[in-house]
Amino acid sequence: MNRYVILQCTNRLCNFRFPAEVGNYGIYCPLCGNELTVREYRVDNGYAQFNKKDTALECVLDNVRSSYNVGSIFRSASAFSVARLFLCGFTPTPDQAKVRKTSLGAEKFVLWSHEPNALHLIQQKKEQGYQIIAIEASLSAQSLLDWSIKSGEQKVLLIFGNEIFGIDPEIRAFSDEFLSPVTKNR
Repeated sequence: MNRYVILQCTNRLCNFRFPAEVGNYGIYCPLCGNELTVREYRVDNGYAQFNKKDTALECVLDNVRSSYNVGSIFRSASAFSVARLFLCGFTPTPDQAKVRKTSLGAEKFVLWSHEPNALHLIQQKKEQGYQIIAIEASLSAQSLLDWSIKSGEQKVLLIFGNEIFGIDPEIRAFSDEFLSPVTKNR
């Protein structure tokens, strides 16, 4: 069980409020210099967990270049209860400090593995009955906001490609649907 504190400035005009680790803070407001009040909290793991029993949601990050993007995806995966992240090709892993820094500890709660070849992995997942969903910024793709898991779909694999080149064309051929994070004019 983790502990943390919320600190709040006693100056009503300032009223600055922020989190800190237990024992790792000063007693004065960093903005105005007044004293801080301290409230301690306990959390099971620091991340919201949703019910995963209905759908197995997994994600492939194929040759994602940025350690910071990978760390951010770990945080999102934790929030959406993604069952596993597959870090493929040259995608950085939590073994790198920049990934850990950006993930803010989420790498401890999201299962992950490194796979050298995303195409091989996706072929295996397709054979196992996974719905393969490619995420790409494309005008022909359905908006992510309009998509929902269809009744009966128990296993979904989301594919995220390289920031510059997108999703590998051979992986695109295995995809059942294409979703765009970019919204069209509504």
